[in-house]
Amino acid sequence: MKRLRIFGCSYTSYAWPSYAELLCYHFDGIEQWAEPGLGNRAIAELVSECHVRNPITKDDTVLIQWSSHLRNDWYHVNNLPDRLPGWQTAGSIFNYKNQTIYDRKWIETFFHEPAYFMHTLNFISLVQGLLDSIGCTWYMTSIGDISKLGADIRDRTGYGEKTGVTKYVSKEKTAWDIIPHLAVYREPLFENRKDRWLTPLELHCQKYPDLTFDFLDEYGESFIDLHPSPAQSRIYIEQEMKNKLALPDEYFNQLDDIVSKIMNIHKKYKSNKRVFEHHIGKLFRDEPQSKKIFRPNLNNFVENTGI
Repeated sequence: MKRLRIFGCSYTSYAWPSYAELLCYHFDGIEQWAEPGLGNRAIAELVSECHVRNPITKDDTVLIQWSSHLRNDWYHVNNLPDRLPGWQTAGSIFNYKNQTIYDRKWIETFFHEPAYFMHTLNFISLVQGLLDSIGCTWYMTSIGDISKLGADIRDRTGYGEKTGVTKYVSKEKTAWDIIPHLAVYREPLFENRKDRWLTPLELHCQKYPDLTFDFLDEYGESFIDLHPSPAQSRIYIEQEMKNKLALPDEYFNQLDDIVSKIMNIHKKYKSNKRVFEHHIGKLFRDEPQSKKIFRPNLNNFVENTGI
């Protein structure tokens, strides 16, 4: 049985099929562990949780999409007013959704960007070590180039995926130059594992801007959604995974059909994103292939004991 296990944030699990869902047309079964808004601590812990619940085997394929180093993950069963129990993450610490949680005192006390970058590198190192010990097939990607600290990604106002540190990053300079004592991670995590890293998703999408989904807001103003569209994901799979995962040509013929349907729905309902998402959800739920996707319950693994 060809089983795929996938981890990441909203660039892997979103309101429309990502590369993860599109891969269900090839694999016998998919476990989709990605959740919108997750940071790298949650992603790393979910890899561990997955392995504890139902061990990853050497016959599995694992894809991990790392998120932003600016996210703070914590797990709680008492939900906030606007959040379900489970991983309490809503993007960057500096995201508008987190303004009431992370005030200036919290940031001054707990946030130090080089340390948060170091945490990400340690999470990557730990997960690579686990997957190597299992002997499975695994690949990793990210939103932008991890060493660029978010400077190379498009960032909508209010989402906070860039900080003051990013102004020191350039075409020539990376985090290894700005935070030199962390350069010790570069060789073992990245240079020695180039064959394990796929092109960052956001950088891929930047090459195909015409395929990025656009919508109208409540004021009739046009805006783009930076998450990879199915058309961008289809190209990504062909360019980055066709040879690595031995994907046959007939698989891409299936993708062309579903992607075409989705793009036509976008043309029809781009004036209302919620309506578009409703029709996309219905379309994909009706696809026989979607029955192969298993989504673990990530919100109730730690029960509320009343303590």
